[in-house]
Amino acid sequence: MTRLKDSPILAWLLFIALACVWGSSFILMKRGLNSFSYGQIGMLRIALAFLFTVFIAFPHFKYLSRKNWFPLFIVGLFGNGLPYLLFPLAISKLDSSIVGILNSMVPLFTLIIGLVWFKLSVKWLSVLGIVLGFLGAFWLLMPDLKFESQKLTYGAFPILATVCYALSINTINSRLNDLKPLSITLLSLLFVGIPAMVYLFFTDFVYIMQTDNRAWLNFGYIAILGIVGSSLAIIVFNYLIQQTSSLFAASVTYAIPIIALLWGVIDGEDVGLHHALGMLVILIGVYLVNRRGSLKERIQRLKNKKA
Repeated sequence: MTRLKDSPILAWLLFIALACVWGSSFILMKRGLNSFSYGQIGMLRIALAFLFTVFIAFPHFKYLSRKNWFPLFIVGLFGNGLPYLLFPLAISKLDSSIVGILNSMVPLFTLIIGLVWFKLSVKWLSVLGIVLGFLGAFWLLMPDLKFESQKLTYGAFPILATVCYALSINTINSRLNDLKPLSITLLSLLFVGIPAMVYLFFTDFVYIMQTDNRAWLNFGYIAILGIVGSSLAIIVFNYLIQQTSSLFAASVTYAIPIIALLWGVIDGEDVGLHHALGMLVILIGVYLVNRRGSLKERIQRLKNKKA
């Protein structure tokens, strides 16, 4: 297989594909809401991601052991389960572009939790980055400082989802270093995939599929979300980290909200200058937070100092 370090064009093509897939996730959820509830969308996404990952990684079940089942459960719950419910819940009341931009706050919460979890030192630039990130989110949800209770309430859901992602990332960094990325993906989905399938058949999911003329089309959107956005994209992302650098792969964080914003414009959402301003402030904050490297790299440097 061609090494990406020797093929920068291929690396950039994978990077662009990843940004487009993850940046398009929010408009796909919006489409799915035309037939399904936010809970059905979340559970359907989890179930499809799990079934596809089982298909391509079945032998990795052997790596499930007593010592790693609890951290894998945490990754499954906070890395897949709760966020996949919180995002479509937010999109049911907010523009998908706003939710997509708020998703870019993951690195901010990853660092905040990492500071406590690993007792990392923090420089003033990182603190400034965190503050800017929150100011950008606040501006998105309250442009011109106009109080809108619904925006604030539903805007809290994607922010809570990014906290969940941050908990998952810190769990992987601290408890699952001995597992391959594909094993982590499969085994963490195991804890939420089976309950998701059971949940679906206790709702009116089957009835909707039989009676709604748009159901199969919207099912297709969620299938893309689950299989491509939640299974294949994670594999590609981890491959990029291994073959290039974590900094290059993590830079996709900056591209995702731009793609989400473009989809909002195409779909006729009320996208204005305040969206672009809020996104810019958040991304500057993310850049400042990442200047000293990813959380994993900081942890490794800390371990090297102690050794």
